[in-house]
Amino acid sequence: MSEPLEKYLQGLWFSALLGLLLSCLAASWLLQAQAHYGYGLWYEVYDIRAHIDRFGPQNRHIQGLETLEKPGHVRLFNAISQAVHEQGDGLADIRFDWRGRSQPLLHNAEVVHLQDVANLIDALRTASWVIAWLTLALLWWLLRQGCRPLWRAQAVWLGGLVLVTLALVFAIGPKAVFYQLHVWIFPEGNQWFFYYQDSLMSTLMKAPYLFGGIGAAIVAGGLFLFGLALWLLRRVSGQQPHSA
Repeated sequence: MSEPLEKYLQGLWFSALLGLLLSCLAASWLLQAQAHYGYGLWYEVYDIRAHIDRFGPQNRHIQGLETLEKPGHVRLFNAISQAVHEQGDGLADIRFDWRGRSQPLLHNAEVVHLQDVANLIDALRTASWVIAWLTLALLWWLLRQGCRPLWRAQAVWLGGLVLVTLALVFAIGPKAVFYQLHVWIFPEGNQWFFYYQDSLMSTLMKAPYLFGGIGAAIVAGGLFLFGLALWLLRRVSGQQPHSA
């Protein structure tokens, strides 16, 4: 095989493995979404009870969140999680009881923001399926051609890309990156930043700290699935991953 052709095919392998990694991360996200991201666990890890006790009474719009126990808080978060994964259906209907009357958890600006989140989730879910199918098609084609990856080189390229990405995130600051992504992604004019005193949603989630834990869990799960996928790919391709 000529050197230019070999480089071209290894470039395709890099694209396929990158697509596989992204697909595994997406699978981890979608699986954890089914369990509402384990909010009950993070509730304890981040001491969200104390956070709600502090900021719930300070809310300028809706009172009473601090009067609920943990099961009530988990129910409200799970209702938000379910709604944003179902095109935002039911967001305005999420309610809890306070002093004998039912009241909404979210005010209008929060509903608008969570609808934006629901729209983003729909787009990401569609993109994830497209990437997954394209990746499978490319892997099938490469294996049909009898082309095998140079595992060491692929590990260096893919690992280098991941390390550079992580280095940039931590150099800029995870919170700064998180906020800048909001600026780029969400429609201009729609509020996405909420002080705890103005948002029971943010208080309930102890935003953005909860998202750090959820993000780490998604990455850990994705890497685990990626390892399994590489093991299966190695078996199918008939090569050990340490082969040159």
